Amino acid sequence: MTSLLICADASPATGAGHVMRCLALALAAREVGLAPRLVGRMTVPWLRERLAKTDIRVTEVDGSVPVRENPQDLLARMDGTKADWLALDGYHFGTDCHKAARRAGCGLLVIDDYNHLPEYHCDILLNQNPGSDDFVYKGGIGRKLLGPKYALLRPEFSAARRKAEQRVFSGSARNILLTLGGGDCSARLEHIARHCALPALAGCALTVVAGAMPEENIRTALKHCPARLEILRSVDDMPALLLATDLCVTAGGGTCWELCCLGVPFLTVEVAENQAGIVSGLQKRGFTPMLTEENFCRFMDDAELRAHVASLGLAMVSGEGAFAVAHCIKAGNRIH
Repeated sequence: MTSLLICADASPATGAGHVMRCLALALAAREVGLAPRLVGRMTVPWLRERLAKTDIRVTEVDGSVPVRENPQDLLARMDGTKADWLALDGYHFGTDCHKAARRAGCGLLVIDDYNHLPEYHCDILLNQNPGSDDFVYKGGIGRKLLGPKYALLRPEFSAARRKAEQRVFSGSARNILLTLGGGDCSARLEHIARHCALPALAGCALTVVAGAMPEENIRTALKHCPARLEILRSVDDMPALLLATDLCVTAGGGTCWELCCLGVPFLTVEVAENQAGIVSGLQKRGFTPMLTEENFCRFMDDAELRAHVASLGLAMVSGEGAFAVAHCIKAGNRIH
């Protein structure tokens, strides 16, 4: 059986997005007959709890997430695994890590978001974001998997699509969701909270997925919000939460593809440099705009607009991207 070692890290500063999409890849890999194992630094408590509920093999690495991974530390992660394939997901894995992994003799999948390295050396390069086919990637690259059709989503999202396709949008949005990813985005809350103080939110429910943000910070920032506030420390069933959501305000990360897959209209907030391409890419393609007071009010009041945006998302992200990537690995798409 082909073995797949997946390296990704999570911390309050870097968020949990890399690990969560790698979990999706691991689950899909297992389904297609690969033997996945996830290795990384996991300093986000709710993420540890989430991973513990799966039967994917997870090995934690001590220490904080570095600005740049030392290739020798990467090889130490691989030591003794004898992996046939290695997947790297994280901006701290540089070109030197790519070359070190290739010299180790395994197939290499690199997951990228914004072409931030001068060169990439891998058998498969994955960028699931819109506009990724416009990038000019340099280096020794085998196959490129580009665009949201390769979005790494867990199987429960594709399983929930039938309910999403039957959704009917009518009246004003009453159930609002705010999610900024798994990291601590407290610094962005004050800006977002200004839009949540609108009188139109009276009588609405605002659910906030806390991630690594302290609950006190959330309540303080949203103290003027007239909606009924609920804070979730963690979410066991994300598809169910999204299917109950009329309108979402989200960071420009992996949650965007979950929302698209389940036809949930949303507005975006850029909370990190690597999200700029996703936020602008979605806006340029007419899928969803950035959060402003005008856009918030427009989306809340216009059911037809929400339905239109939802249909665009459903057409763009099928939920089968992780399986497509796993099948490419299984097929042995390697540079010889």
